[in-house]
Amino acid sequence: MFKILSLVGLVCMPFNSFSIQPEFTAVYNSRKKAVIIRWQHQQAGIQTYITQRSADNKTWTDIALQQVDGNTKTRSFYFEDKNPAVGENNYRLKCIYPDSRSTYSLNVMVIIGSLLNSWVIYPVPVGDLLTLEYRGTESIKGVLNIFIQQSSGRIITRLRYSSLNTLIRIPVDNLGKGMYDIRIIVQGEIIWNQRFIK
Repeated sequence: MFKILSLVGLVCMPFNSFSIQPEFTAVYNSRKKAVIIRWQHQQAGIQTYITQRSADNKTWTDIALQQVDGNTKTRSFYFEDKNPAVGENNYRLKCIYPDSRSTYSLNVMVIIGSLLNSWVIYPVPVGDLLTLEYRGTESIKGVLNIFIQQSSGRIITRLRYSSLNTLIRIPVDNLGKGMYDIRIIVQGEIIWNQRFIK
């Protein structure tokens, strides 16, 4: 089970980005004390994938590399970043073609914060019922506004729950297969944001 402290934001890189976006997720797992990075991509001709991390979204460090046969169409990858920083961690994929041309995926920001405000989402990937569970020790001050949106930003579902709710079950059988973001906002502040796959 994944324990999410916080995952905030998805930043689109408008220039030099993949023409077909890979399914790319980064989730903090407190049991492993690591950020679990998974992606799947279907585009021939790419020779090397490099997972990169940045604290400031400007200076990037390579943390994992996967070379592939250029003829293989579907690629899957799993990596555990066991050295994330407390605070902001940005992740992206760098894609290198045989002619040395490079492109980049969307960035995903993982904020590793205090256990006082931790949320868990399960199961991952999600079936027809998504469960959110609050495991923090600090009381929630305000109404929980929950949004489910496509990775493009289009909001599909809006829900409101009392701050006393620590276990929330949301039917998602109306969602097609794909990637979605779920966001919790309390008093106008994003307190948790997670990408999930259905």
